[in-house]
Amino acid sequence: MPNNYPKTSALTLRIYARYVRRYPLLFLAGAAGAALAVITQGLVPPFIVAKIFSKLQIAYAHHQQLDLSDYLPYFLAYLSFMLAGVICWRGQAFAIWRLEENIQRDVANDVYDHLQAQSESFHANHFGGALVSQTNKFIGSYVRLMDSFIWNIVPSIVTVIVAISVLFFVAWPLALVMLGIVVVYLATMTWRITRQLPYNVEVAEAESEQTAALADAITNISTIRAFAGEHYESARFRKVSGRVHRRFHVLTIEVLKTEALSHFQTNSFQIVALFIGLVAVTQGGTNVSVLYLAINYSGRIVDQLWQFGRTVREINRGLGDAKEMTEILQIEPAVKDPAKPQKVKIRRGEVQFRDVGFAYPENRDDPLFKKLQLKIKPGEKVGLVGPSGGGKTTITRLLLRFMDIQNGEIAIDGQNIADVKLADLRSHISYVAQEPILFHRTLAENIGYGDQSASQQVIEGVAKMANAHEFISQLPKGYETLVGERGIKLSGGQRQRVAIARAMLKNSPILVLDEATSALDSESEVLIQDALWRLMENRTAIVIAHRLSTIQKMDRIIVLDEGKVVEEGSHKELLAKNGTYARLWAHQSGGFLEEN
Repeated sequence: MPNNYPKTSALTLRIYARYVRRYPLLFLAGAAGAALAVITQGLVPPFIVAKIFSKLQIAYAHHQQLDLSDYLPYFLAYLSFMLAGVICWRGQAFAIWRLEENIQRDVANDVYDHLQAQSESFHANHFGGALVSQTNKFIGSYVRLMDSFIWNIVPSIVTVIVAISVLFFVAWPLALVMLGIVVVYLATMTWRITRQLPYNVEVAEAESEQTAALADAITNISTIRAFAGEHYESARFRKVSGRVHRRFHVLTIEVLKTEALSHFQTNSFQIVALFIGLVAVTQGGTNVSVLYLAINYSGRIVDQLWQFGRTVREINRGLGDAKEMTEILQIEPAVKDPAKPQKVKIRRGEVQFRDVGFAYPENRDDPLFKKLQLKIKPGEKVGLVGPSGGGKTTITRLLLRFMDIQNGEIAIDGQNIADVKLADLRSHISYVAQEPILFHRTLAENIGYGDQSASQQVIEGVAKMANAHEFISQLPKGYETLVGERGIKLSGGQRQRVAIARAMLKNSPILVLDEATSALDSESEVLIQDALWRLMENRTAIVIAHRLSTIQKMDRIIVLDEGKVVEEGSHKELLAKNGTYARLWAHQSGGFLEEN
């Protein structure tokens, strides 16, 4: 059972309160509208009716002639307050709906920006489906809590305060008894809230786990089918959904206990109020209007208290739903913009790693790089090769600041990359990953992502250079074809060519290719190599390749092994050294590395 839920729940409320403070007039209008509506429609009309009863009792007692005109002012007042209540409720609803619309938009935008700013490590350790579920629940939680406050809590507070205040002036003993019962009821419900909240948190966490499991299975549906894993995955999912079911069952029992206790107390409240009212009239000579007012107001207080008990359930559910995203919102991005960023000065594309030290978070005691020294001249084409785990891809990710170094400095054109904004840095580097992921958008949009102002003609031009135009033009919708989630409608080679076209369009001074041609067949590779070399002209290029045939013409080849530069030179120079590179070359067949 979670043990930090009170602290997290308080933090959730503070976060929502910050959003509410952005729109104080709407919030005040909504709260004031609810309060006025309760008074004008719920509390004043019964008081008017009590006055009519009092006037009628006096008339009957003195055998007076009844005249309708004597009661018309009361009727008109009753009608006026009822209509005023309707207007207040509508005004309140408009203000709160506008407030919720604005805040839902703001929360969604802020959560998105926060998640987008998180490091690669964060996203590697969180299911995308779970984050989507947690975001939706966090937004929905705000709506649930705001509705509970405006539609239930404010009316309850106003009803109790006004009703008891009025009764205090007409029958103060009854008012004191009601006040005491209300205090006992609220104390009991507060105890139930603290007991019930952890179970709501557990349900919310189980639901997120179920969403994540579902998203993971759907994303990998092809793998499930290829390995005939349907029965295994069904059994695995049933375990997850079973946990949701069990936690819901426990929560249901707690809710039923709370509602049973609430029902008992509210019924007792009405019985006591009726009895005291009868005693006041029959034994104390109190006017019968007081009995009516006592029954009416006690009924309204009971209704509000019963509603408050149900509101507790909604509040608990809302706080439970918000817990996970509340905690995520407290995570500071591991890689951030500097407090006072410098203007980016990247022009020529000289790259330097100066005494760089880096260790992965899960392996701090065994750093990958220790005082790594690496210099790439402007316009130089450098290939990075070496055994897996040597640090090739890590170098590119550090250059792009997907991760941050712990020691030393990485500089481009003499400027420390940690001193400029992340977006400014990355806008000067074109990057093609080993496994390119495309947006579920059109092919034109995916290629045009490299330069979102590019015309269709320019997009088609770079597609031709990347050998992508031919297969795109054969599709029924051409460049308007949706590629599916993560580009699943395309083959691996097609996705790679689209990614290369996207990088070509970006036209940055530094080009990073991480196994950019690994998914291409030999024929496509030949066509793309010429395009890549044209792209690399007058640019600094860093190319990672296991297929060594793709980097033979590089100005320099750097061999990395266990985070160290063990060799560097041209293809011919490294073969002549008969070292690590020569061994890797010798182990290739058809351009691919063979496992020992």
